[in-house]
Formats: sequence, C-alpha cells, structure tokens
Amino acid sequence: MKGPARIIAAVAFILWLFVMWKSSSVFEPKQIPFQSEEGKGAAQPKEEPNVAPDSLLYAENLLKSPYTISRYQPLFDKNMFIKPETPPPVFTPEKLSITSVSYVPLPFMYNGFIARSDGTIIGQINWSGKTYFVKKGDKFKDFKVIEINSKILKIENKDGQITLEYKKVAKGRELVVTLHDSMNNRDIEVKKDEMVGEYKVLDIKTDSVVLYGQNKEWVITKGR
Repeated sequence: MKGPARIIAAVAFILWLFVMWKSSSVFEPKQIPFQSEEGKGAAQPKEEPNVAPDSLLYAENLLKSPYTISRYQPLFDKNMFIKPETPPPVFTPEKLSITSVSYVPLPFMYNGFIARSDGTIIGQINWSGKTYFVKKGDKFKDFKVIEINSKILKIENKDGQITLEYKKVAKGRELVVTLHDSMNNRDIEVKKDEMVGEYKVLDIKTDSVVLYGQNKEWVITKGR
C-alpha cells in the first residue's frame, strides 16, 4: 500500500500546485492602459459647458480629468474658498453738506474814536497788532476813509466798499463755507478756488456751493 499511497500523495500535491497557480492569475489586478492628453488618440473627458474657472464644478472636473498640471493653474491663481474683499468707499461731493456760509473776517476792526469840538471824528483802526488813527479822506494800507461817525467807518479800495461797524469784527466780500464730510465725520472750511480732496471749489453763494471734479460739476445746496 505504500506505493499507491505515495502516488496518490504526489498527484494531490501536483493538483494543489495547479489550483494555486490558477488562483493567483484570477485575483491578480488587471492592468488598464493609460494615455495622457498629449497621447495619440487619448479620450477626452467630458466637460460641462460654460463652467467658470473659479467655480467648484470646474475644480471637480479637473480633479477627475487626466490633464497636465497647466490645466489646474486657475485654481492656483485664485483661491475660490476665500471671500473677496469689499472695495473701500470712494469719496465724492455727495458725502458733503453745508454747515455754514459766511463772509471772510478781515484782519482789522473799527475799535474806537475821538470826537473833536469842531465835530471832526478820528477813528481808531486796529490791524494785526497795529493801530491807525484816521479821519474822513485819510488813507491806510490800500483803503481810503469815505465816511465816519460813532457807529460806522466806511472804507473803499479798487475792489469796492466795506462798512466797519463799531467794535464788531469786520467782514469782507469773500465768502467762506464750512462743509461737513459725513464719510470721514469731519468739518472742512474752504474758500473759492481751494480744493476739497480732488474737487475744486468753483463758486460759493449764501445757499450753495459748486465743486468740479471727475469731469463734472457738483452742486451742494444748503439744507440738503
């Protein structure tokens, strides 16, 4: 019985080796040939029409596609997961309103007078630390006194006449406006031909201001 037993054992061993060889070929993963986009006859992945380069769908399509690294450049250039910053507000005259309009104060004042027995009145004018005593017809600086009494002192030059009230701040003919900038919460005092940011003051009236900038005129009215 020893002879047949050995033969049966040998046959069984050979069958076991055959089964193991076949099993390894069955479970071995199949190799799938791959060709890149540059390869001849490469199958192109289907792309969605009108997909924005910074959209999530575009990113998903790229991740599924066998493209070269250059096709992923839009994702590197723009991070679609970061919320875009809101641009800072731009200043325009629409942010301005009129606080006050007044005449420019002059650097001198009718500050006193002397009445002579003959009725002549000599006025005292204080101008930036200096004192001038004048009577009708006299000149000081580029002004001439054309009228004087205990209440007013009237002077004139090439630009016209100015009336000085006794003990009151003298006011000229030029207007000055105070504008409130609501964007920066500040007050700005300007005269004609001066600048408010990039805008030039063209004209000032008692109830309005005209600015020019960005190739257009901007009119700001009092009480707006």
